[in-house]
Amino acid sequence: MLNNKLSFFRIFMFSGILLINSCTEVGPGIELIPSTLGVGSDTTYTTAIENPATKKVLAEEFTGVSCPPCPNGHKLMASIYDQLNGNLVVISYHIKNYPQTAPVEKDGQLLSKYDFRTDDATDIGKTLFNGISAIPAASFDRTAVSGELLFSTPKWPNAAQVRASEKSPVNIHLASSYSDSTREAILKLKFAYTSEVLTNHNYTVGVIEDSIIDAQKDGLEIIKEYVHKHVLRDIITPIYGTPVPEKVKPFIPGKVYEHSIRYTLDSSWKASHSSFVVFIHNSDGGNKDVLQAEEIPVIN
Repeated sequence: MLNNKLSFFRIFMFSGILLINSCTEVGPGIELIPSTLGVGSDTTYTTAIENPATKKVLAEEFTGVSCPPCPNGHKLMASIYDQLNGNLVVISYHIKNYPQTAPVEKDGQLLSKYDFRTDDATDIGKTLFNGISAIPAASFDRTAVSGELLFSTPKWPNAAQVRASEKSPVNIHLASSYSDSTREAILKLKFAYTSEVLTNHNYTVGVIEDSIIDAQKDGLEIIKEYVHKHVLRDIITPIYGTPVPEKVKPFIPGKVYEHSIRYTLDSSWKASHSSFVVFIHNSDGGNKDVLQAEEIPVIN
């Protein structure tokens, strides 16, 4: 599975004006510079140093539809989002081979319409977090505290706040274009360094979907029309991420890296509820810290 991830998408840079139905852009208000490189290319250059953007914390939440305490975790994560003034990017992982993530059943009757479990979420839990022993559990920026990467709910607020106080050395700018007729999206990435980074680092790109109505266990109840948010649909890059190319080095203030991805959304996902998530993270040894995270709707 891991070796085949790159076959799921094609990478290219813009060589002119793309005729796509809609386009959005996020970031600290910097105009994305069009690339003149051809298909399969990317570019790096040095320009004026940007002001550092506010640090956005990546929250990776392991959850399940048959997990009675998990809705409390969802509420807590929403509260943390508010406390951080929206500077929180959340991915909800539903792993396989775990009873509380299986579709909801009652008296032998299947109540769930969907199965949110993915191989990507399962592989991330197994390889990046050394297995999942309890849910709900979450990691914030993949930063370990006393050797612990995953936290139970009482530790979430403080772990998120600690990471929010960090300054990011790199800004992420995203632009998304989408065609309704082909369900093809174009995601343009721009990484702009605002201070020096001495570690090697990767970037990961994923797709999440919001506002999916389906069954959820909540305490002793079953909510048949629960609103599921931040559901991971796919990790487009390998789950370990893709290295920021050597040619970008040295990672110094003013250095910029641009890259574009073409991706076709699955027909069962609602494009209007889907978003791309991008985060940059260290890849040296045991240091997995996330430097910055960003998300953008596939369409407006």
